[in-house]
Amino acid sequence: MRNIKKTIKNVMVIILVFAVNTAVFANEGNLSKTIDGSLLKNENCSEISLRADVKGNILNQGTAKVTDNGNGSVNVYGAVLGSVVCDKMILKLTLQRYSNGSWYNIRTFSDTAYNTALLTKSYNVQVTRGYYYRVKAACVAQDGSVTESKTPITDGILVD
Repeated sequence: MRNIKKTIKNVMVIILVFAVNTAVFANEGNLSKTIDGSLLKNENCSEISLRADVKGNILNQGTAKVTDNGNGSVNVYGAVLGSVVCDKMILKLTLQRYSNGSWYNIRTFSDTAYNTALLTKSYNVQVTRGYYYRVKAACVAQDGSVTESKTPITDGILVD
C-alpha cells in the first residue's frame, strides 16, 4: 500500500513539473516597437479616446483614429465630446508619418463648431505606402471662461 502511494505521489510530481514548465514563443511579426509614445503596429486601424479625469467638467472625451483604407489612403478621424453644450469646440487633427526614427507632420486639419456638445470630422488622405502613420488630435472645449483640452495620439499603423 505504501509503495502504491509513493508511486502515485511521484507520478503526480512528474505531471505537475511538465504542466507548469510550458514554453511560450512569441511570433516576431506581432512584436511592437514604441516610438515617442506610439506603438508601431501591423494593423489597419488604431483608435484612442481620452476621457475627463474629474466630474463637473465641460470636456467629456477626445478621440483620435487612423484607418488604412487599403487603397494607398488613410482615414483621419477625430471627435470632441462635451459634457454640456459648449460655446465653442475646436478639433485639430494632424496626420504624421514615421520616417528615420521620428514622426513628421504630413497634413493638418482644423475645425471649429459653436454652441454644440459634439464635433466630429473625418478626412481621407492619400499617403505613401510602406510607412507607419498615426493621428494626433487636439480636442478643445470652451464654455464661458472655462477651457479644457485633451491630446489623444493613436498608435502607428503600417500602410502597405
